[in-house]
Amino acid sequence: MVVGQRNTWLGVLGALAAALLLAACGGAATATPTLRPVVVTVYLTGTPAPILGPTDTPIGVVVATSTATTDPGQPNAGTPGAATPAAVYGPDNYPPGISPLTGQQVDPALINRMPIAAKISNFPYAVRPQSGLAAADVVFEHSAEAGVTRFTAIFLQNSPEYIGSIRSARYIDTEIAPMFGAMLVTSGSSLGTMTHLRSSDWFAGENVWRLVSEETSYGCPALCRQQSVYTTTVDTNSLFVYPDVLRQTVAVHTGSSALPQSGFVFAPAAPAGGAPVDQVTLDYSSAAHVAYRYNAAAGNYIRWQEQDLTGTLAVHLDALTNQPITTNNVVVLFVNHQNNFVPEDFRDGGNCGLEIQLWTIGPAKVFRDGQMYEGLWRRDESTSMRLRLEDGSGQPIPLKPGNTWFGLVVLTAEAGLNGTTYAVTNHVLDTRSLCPIPATETPTATPEGFVDPNATPEPPAGDTPQP
Repeated sequence: MVVGQRNTWLGVLGALAAALLLAACGGAATATPTLRPVVVTVYLTGTPAPILGPTDTPIGVVVATSTATTDPGQPNAGTPGAATPAAVYGPDNYPPGISPLTGQQVDPALINRMPIAAKISNFPYAVRPQSGLAAADVVFEHSAEAGVTRFTAIFLQNSPEYIGSIRSARYIDTEIAPMFGAMLVTSGSSLGTMTHLRSSDWFAGENVWRLVSEETSYGCPALCRQQSVYTTTVDTNSLFVYPDVLRQTVAVHTGSSALPQSGFVFAPAAPAGGAPVDQVTLDYSSAAHVAYRYNAAAGNYIRWQEQDLTGTLAVHLDALTNQPITTNNVVVLFVNHQNNFVPEDFRDGGNCGLEIQLWTIGPAKVFRDGQMYEGLWRRDESTSMRLRLEDGSGQPIPLKPGNTWFGLVVLTAEAGLNGTTYAVTNHVLDTRSLCPIPATETPTATPEGFVDPNATPEPPAGDTPQP
């Protein structure tokens, strides 16, 4: 890709020192087994994710043994009382009515459809609380640029009234959306990121309809700019997606069934070998601080994050419910990050974005049921480019049925266990000093696009209804 050619070859991190990887994984501070050495390859920025053979012993396959029958009336996972089969299942096959994203039993109509990967803002502080984020099945939080974070949230079995605010895509979305078989909802993209997305087979040519954006001719009532709980104006943080309307809009392409995928393994019972951990803290930068605190009574984690420049943490709420955001699983992935030399942020002289190389293999930490499990993440040909989690012997680390939040940090992030708190301090890459400043922030036209047949002219800002 042309953008990637701006960079110089950074070489290969051959057999990465075991001490470095163990430090990234918490190492000797845990009671979990020592991991085998890992080879991590660093690719030239902008290089398309290669078709990779197995990077090590293939992950074990757990065969579903559940005899539970599907109940069409089973409530959604976001509703109290959602059922969970007792068997271990995944990563390739799931019993009827079991979501491959959450491992929960729901109405098959809710999971035999294409997931929605929504790009949701987290900065500036004014965009909080977000709408619908608590209903996501899977959420990836990653560094965007200049030390701030952004979310890619996957929605399948839950469908809130609207989701947002929606912001622009990043390089990582070329990996996440295809990984789940999802359409990507974004407010748009910089010139470089749009080129990167469109170079992927998942979005290229006739598949451009999977890239849901104003730039690809989607509009209201599926993708609407409107006032919100945090703004009285229609601005860059005022775009929201209505998932039910969007699915109706793209039904001509998806048909009645568009089976999602994940590669996850689920088990209601926590596996043996974990270390007690009741808090996970992630310092993405001096401006972005996150904590997940285990709630033993509910068996889940409550998400906290900084509420202002002082770094003081507060419970992260969802604007639609005014309730705390919780998750059944927290997973920290240590992944190679590189400056992609694509200008994304134009404040204070500009910052480039990041290429987060979520392919091959790397260290991982999995948290569920108040326990921490040391392992690896794998995404290569042996997993059909799906994301899998495994322990030191190559066997799957099962997630607890329910939703999962992933936090992506650099390979060299400092991490360790202090009592029952696992703390990660990320290293922020320099995306400023070598970042060129383009003439415009975003494309003014898209070569081709899917024209939303239901789109209506946007009303004037003063006439926009407030949710």
